[in-house]
Amino acid sequence: MASTGSSRAAWPAGTQRGPARFWAVDLHVHTPASRDVDSHTYGASEPRQIVDAAIDAGLHAIAVTDHNTAGWCDRMAEAARDTTLVVLPGLELSTAEGHLLAIWEEGTPAQHIEDVLVELRVPRTDHGDLHKALDKGFIDTAKVITARGGLAIPAHAEREKGLLRLAVADRINQTLLDDAIGAVEIVDLTEVERIKMRLDGQRELAVVRSSDTTAPGASTHVLRGIGHRRTWIKASRPDLCGLRHALADPALRVRLEEPMASEHTVIESVTVTGGFLDGQQFEFSCDLNCLLGGTGAGKSLLIELVRFTLDQQTDADDFPQVRKEVESRLKYALTSGSTVEVVLTRGHARCLVRRAYFEDGSTQPEFIGDAEQLTGLSGRIAITGFSQGEVIEYARTPVGRMALIDAALDLSEFEIRETDAVSQLNDNGRLIGSLETKIAQARARLETLPEVEKRLEELSGLFDGETIKMQAKWSAEKALFEPVVGIPELKVTARTDNGDKFRVSAAIADNQDLYQRAQTAYTQLREAIETANAQLAQVLLAVNKELVDIRQEWHDRYRQFDHELAEAVNHIDVDNKGLAALRTRLVELQTEKAKLDAQQTQLDDELVPNLATATSYREELIAELIEARKARRRRREDRIKALNKLMGGIVRIKMLSENDDSGYLTELTAIAKGSRLRAPILQLICEESTPVKLVRSFLADDVDGVCEATGAERKHVETLFEYVREKGAIEDFLRMQTLDLHDGLSVEFRKHANDGYVAIERLAHGQKCTAILIIALADGNDPLIIDQPEDALHAPWIEEYLVAKLRDLRGSRQYIFATRSPGLVVSADAEMIITLTSDANNGVVEATGSLERHDLNTLALYHLEGGPVPFKRRTVKLGSSML
Repeated sequence: MASTGSSRAAWPAGTQRGPARFWAVDLHVHTPASRDVDSHTYGASEPRQIVDAAIDAGLHAIAVTDHNTAGWCDRMAEAARDTTLVVLPGLELSTAEGHLLAIWEEGTPAQHIEDVLVELRVPRTDHGDLHKALDKGFIDTAKVITARGGLAIPAHAEREKGLLRLAVADRINQTLLDDAIGAVEIVDLTEVERIKMRLDGQRELAVVRSSDTTAPGASTHVLRGIGHRRTWIKASRPDLCGLRHALADPALRVRLEEPMASEHTVIESVTVTGGFLDGQQFEFSCDLNCLLGGTGAGKSLLIELVRFTLDQQTDADDFPQVRKEVESRLKYALTSGSTVEVVLTRGHARCLVRRAYFEDGSTQPEFIGDAEQLTGLSGRIAITGFSQGEVIEYARTPVGRMALIDAALDLSEFEIRETDAVSQLNDNGRLIGSLETKIAQARARLETLPEVEKRLEELSGLFDGETIKMQAKWSAEKALFEPVVGIPELKVTARTDNGDKFRVSAAIADNQDLYQRAQTAYTQLREAIETANAQLAQVLLAVNKELVDIRQEWHDRYRQFDHELAEAVNHIDVDNKGLAALRTRLVELQTEKAKLDAQQTQLDDELVPNLATATSYREELIAELIEARKARRRRREDRIKALNKLMGGIVRIKMLSENDDSGYLTELTAIAKGSRLRAPILQLICEESTPVKLVRSFLADDVDGVCEATGAERKHVETLFEYVREKGAIEDFLRMQTLDLHDGLSVEFRKHANDGYVAIERLAHGQKCTAILIIALADGNDPLIIDQPEDALHAPWIEEYLVAKLRDLRGSRQYIFATRSPGLVVSADAEMIITLTSDANNGVVEATGSLERHDLNTLALYHLEGGPVPFKRRTVKLGSSML
């Protein structure tokens, strides 16, 4: 790396290390080198025995801290060389005020530690002397230790020869506040709060527990006590480097009780084959992961690859522009056939998800392993993801924001109920539309009935009464028999083309038997359909032939009656009054009346009752649709209540029921096009009514009800209803009742506890993003993946809201951020940092690990601050504000 400026030379390949995790350590271990160890009761005489005991106790690191001597440090290091145990050399010093642990990095030779003892005026001949006390107190001794690369920790502070036993309280407090003191060791957990009270917020000093190689009931050092008291530190590795970083941020990195294993879903790794990140594998921590790198290095791409593989991409309907940009990025960075594998875990469950990318249509995700334990009812593994710029899109509209609530909810049961109700309502709408049309046509035809009856009455007086009656009966039968023929072709239909898909060889050889069974089932269905249709065709042919014969026989009989009637009329018309022509007109009128009577009967007995039944049933369907949406709303409201509690009053969210009537206005405008109703009138109706109520009034022809509810003029409502019927748009009008006036989310934000809430619409860009991110952080335990969450955020707010929240929530959820924010990486203390670099063709992993590793620290400084020189400049120029 260049030594000056903000640019850099070619970086050496960084060491690939795992994320920071919790390690069990015992920082106060005595060996036979301590003169108060009784070789007969201690339990070990060789270093390897101690190493094995520590490993058996579940320890990952120990510090060798014999009294005033480093005599066994080298031997212990050698004994642990081929094991997993980290051995930190050190000693327990008897200062003028009490006992102090001094610990150095692994590999530090005992000679160096002994030289420090000499510097502290302990001659080599007195090394190991239990009664040899230094002439310096805790602070002065600790300064020498830290100056020589060591870590100073007052031992068993509340016990004999401990720091808290000092007679002068001010001296205790002074020591606890001195930077040379790296931590303080206690025996009893109750001392933690007392030490915090002493510090009074002036310093965040780590408190640790160690065994002192003692055990309950034992009065001396015994090996079986190793790890009896222990501390868990979070680091990439439990060496002194990791220990220092842990002690520097004890709230996140130090635990005095064993941390609980993560129970949330964790993205363990991502492997890419093909494209810009070909051959790269990414390992993640179960906590906070930060992706660093220059523009075009692949940070954002990795975020999108995870979302793509898990089929959790930005919704194209909600945010089309963001989705378009994502698709463009994938198209540019992936070759056709590229695959991405994501390994996820939750508890003991483990699942690999694989998906291949193809520009003309990617495959569906393939699940291997414990998929059922990691996927929900939707068949997908839930994550919460935000692409670059997507956060602000959620802030723009109340309906868009609702997706934040829905992301953690299973609403499938309501979607199924809603879809089913809408489908039935659409079928019902078609039926009502058809019945309304038939009723209107029938009533239009029946308007001629009075005139027909009048003409019949005039003609009937010219003929014999019995003749008229008989003629009327034949006319009535004519209306019945004429239309009986010509039943259309009937066929049983069912989709069987899916069966063709199983005629190919199985993609999975072991599933060939299932392909064969599916093919056989479809074949049976096709054969049954063909048989049924053949039988139907035969029966239909016979029935139609019989109906033709029946009609012909009726016509023959009618002609006979007509012939007889004609002769009778000729016999009567001796004066040549033209009764034959009048009889023809009489027959026509009788036939017309018969048809109209049949129409009236159909109207009264069939059409009107069917319409009433269909309308009544529609109300049942509407009630089911409304209840499904209300039930969904109640589930959302329950989650909103929980979220408001979790957000601690910083952000407050409320449900806005049926908040979006834009679709309603669009549909009504389209239906009313050509009616000459002006836009303000339609807008008034939409604003003051709902689609359900408007259509209900239409079906009941309740014009006054609409006028009263909306304030619209009667002539306008009448025009609308009449136009719907005249245009034949009844079905479209009824379909409006199924419109979802989507629920929205009101978001309010306040900077400080004493401030009032401000609606998100009135917030600045950065404030909007902050509010949305606080909601995203507040709830759920599914992985949260965000591309540059700091975009547009005011720097202090990153610390005050995001960093503070991330620190509070640590251990409950996995976070993966592509970021340039020092606050998110450093202040929030990322367990796993992945830096990426690239050339013109490919992106590669530069280094991985936690911030305490030197190479990651150096790379983080470059990517976050521009390198050491600009960082030093800012430190010098802004440092005075820290005084």
